[in-house]
Amino acid sequence: MRAAGALINEYLREGKLAANRSKPIGQGGNAVVYASDLPGNVIKQMSYQDQGKFGLPGDKPKVIDEANLQAIAAEMGIAPRVAAVETFRGGIGNRIEMEDVRDNFETRGERYMDYPKGMDAVRVNQQLGQMALKGVRLEDRHNGNVRYNKMTGRPMQLDFGIADRVSGADQVQALTEATADGFSAAGIADVGDIFRATVYDLLEGGDVAEAMDVAKQGFSRLQKIK
Repeated sequence: MRAAGALINEYLREGKLAANRSKPIGQGGNAVVYASDLPGNVIKQMSYQDQGKFGLPGDKPKVIDEANLQAIAAEMGIAPRVAAVETFRGGIGNRIEMEDVRDNFETRGERYMDYPKGMDAVRVNQQLGQMALKGVRLEDRHNGNVRYNKMTGRPMQLDFGIADRVSGADQVQALTEATADGFSAAGIADVGDIFRATVYDLLEGGDVAEAMDVAKQGFSRLQKIK
């Protein structure tokens, strides 16, 4: 049996978190974000029943996959550090505790669901390409899911709920789309269109290795845009 003191501390903590949850920092269709009881952290709590990636009762909870993908980006310095993952019986209320980046990062854009534009979009796609090279495809990059360093403008990627691991042709496609979108944001959409068509022609021909080589060459050019 758990010690009475531990149970009391857990009860008190949950009461404080419930109070913080009533004053959310952010909220979407699938989760709410609120201040942690630990200074410098926030908590993202799922508002759906998390039954795992494939919806199977015995499957690993989806929240763990999400946290693992965010951790990869955090190691690259482009996502908040993951502090903890908590899962609960039935998957209701699963949560990720992470670094609070609000002091140094800000939102941009006029509307929450609009997408980054101009150099913001170039930088976002440079980071998406870097993640693709690590085998991670991250989507849903609207203004609500990206923050920018107040001093340098460097993006910080939030919310890995729509992300997955990729390899082979899927990895090539993720890198290609990030690169082509980055070219378009930089005002050279024609270069992006030619690049995308070249890579996809190779993929359709079954030459995944050559397609990846061309995709890496294109991404190298995108990275040079400052």
